[in-house]
Amino acid sequence: MRLFNKPSCRRGLVCALALSIGLAAGAAFATPPASLGNTTWAMQVNRELTQLVITSQSGPGAPGAATCRIINGTFGVATIRGWYCPATGRIHFVHKNAGSGNAVRVFTGNLSDDVPGETRYMSGTVTVLDAAFGDYGEYNFSATN
Repeated sequence: MRLFNKPSCRRGLVCALALSIGLAAGAAFATPPASLGNTTWAMQVNRELTQLVITSQSGPGAPGAATCRIINGTFGVATIRGWYCPATGRIHFVHKNAGSGNAVRVFTGNLSDDVPGETRYMSGTVTVLDAAFGDYGEYNFSATN
């Protein structure tokens, strides 16, 4: 234990400890984005590219929005509606047929943490409900913003 009694070694140990605490604290503050309103995403769905635009997000106090927020937008030319949970980064939305308004695909996924200056990511699974949008089943999706 005499090694740690030397002043230079004690300072090095204290610095290393302070650095590790600082790095851990910095990581603890990274959280998913607070809002997805007015965001555009380049999305890949089962190897097809398209654009997801989330035009609005409700605020707290809206019916059913104590934890998660209602989102609306467009997926190509069709509309989407769903919810997003800022505390966890969980997202869920339904893609509706532009003509009939019927649900054709359901997306469930997660967003990456919001780091200033870095690309945001979204990924998860999509369930096909209408054969016009691919074979029935569940597939992957990913997106960047």
